[in-house]
Amino acid sequence: MKRVCFLLFCITLMACTEQKLQQDMEPFPEEKLLYAERIRVDEIINPEQMVLKKQSILVTDSRNHDAMLYQYSLPEFKCIYKGGVKGQAEDEFQVYPRIWRTLTDKVYIGGYTEFSLKSFRMDNTYHLSFEKKYELPISSDIPNDRYIVRDSLSIYNETDKLAIKKINLNTRQEAGQILFEPDDHPEKYYYENNGIMIANDSLIIYAYVYKKQIDFYSVDSMKLCKRLVGDNIIPRIVIGDIENSLVYYDELVAGKRYFYARGQGKKKECIIEVFDYSGHSIAKYILDIMPGAFDVDEENRIIYGYNSEFFEDGFLKFTF
Repeated sequence: MKRVCFLLFCITLMACTEQKLQQDMEPFPEEKLLYAERIRVDEIINPEQMVLKKQSILVTDSRNHDAMLYQYSLPEFKCIYKGGVKGQAEDEFQVYPRIWRTLTDKVYIGGYTEFSLKSFRMDNTYHLSFEKKYELPISSDIPNDRYIVRDSLSIYNETDKLAIKKINLNTRQEAGQILFEPDDHPEKYYYENNGIMIANDSLIIYAYVYKKQIDFYSVDSMKLCKRLVGDNIIPRIVIGDIENSLVYYDELVAGKRYFYARGQGKKKECIIEVFDYSGHSIAKYILDIMPGAFDVDEENRIIYGYNSEFFEDGFLKFTF
C-alpha cells in the first residue's frame, strides 16, 4: 500500500512540475507573406540537405553518385566545390553524405562509412580542410535531425524508437536520452508524440508534428525545462493519410539568435514561425512555395530553399 501511495505521489509531482513549466505561445508581433525569388544554377541537383556556413551553402544530393556534395558561395550562388563520390575508398562515401548540423564554423560530415564522422574547418575563403575523424558507436539506431554541440556531443532524434539520444564523441558512449510515449499501433510516423529536433550548446528543442507544442530540454540534464503550447494540442491524425492529418511542425532550423519552425497548419500553407531560445514569439512568415530543404541567413534576413516541383533549375530565395 505504501509503495502504491508513493508511486501516485511521484506521478502527481511530475504532472505538477510539467504544468509549472508549461506556458502559452505568445502572439507573433510580425506576420508577413514572403514570395520566392528563383536563382538558376548550372548544376543539375536535387538537394536533400542545405546547410549555411559563413557566406556559403553546402548541399547534399545522394542520387548523383559522381558528385554527392556541393558548395555554393553566397549571394551569387557560384559553385565553388563539387565532389563526394560514391565508393569504397577512404575519401569516398560508402553510404551517403549527411551533414551533422552545428552552430560553429566547423562542418561535420558522415557517410564515409556507416559509423564514422569527419570534422572539417572552414577558412575565410570557404575552403574546407580535414580536421578529425570520429568513430561512432555501432548501433541499430536510425538517427535523424543530427547535431553536434560543444564539438564533443552528438545529439540526434531516433524516430524509430521515439527517443532523443546524446552520445559522447570522445568516449563513444551514450551520455543520456529522452524517451517519448509511443502509441498502441505499428505506424510509427503517425505517433502522437512524433517530432523533430534541433540542439545548441545548452538546449534541445523538440517540436511535435501533430501537436501545437514545442518542448525545451537541457543538454546537460536531458530534463524538460520549458514547454510552449498553442491553442490546440489535440492531434488530428489519420493513420496512413498525411494529407488529411493536421501537421503543425515538420522541420526545424537552428540559428544563432533564433530557431525556425516550419509547418502547414490548418490551411495547409507553408508557415515558418520564428522563436528565440527563451521561447518568445518573434515572427510568422507564410511562404508562397514550400521549400523542402532550407536554411536561414539570419544576418541578411534570407531563407534559402529548394523545391523541384516548382523550380528544378536552382534554388529559392525568400527575403524577410
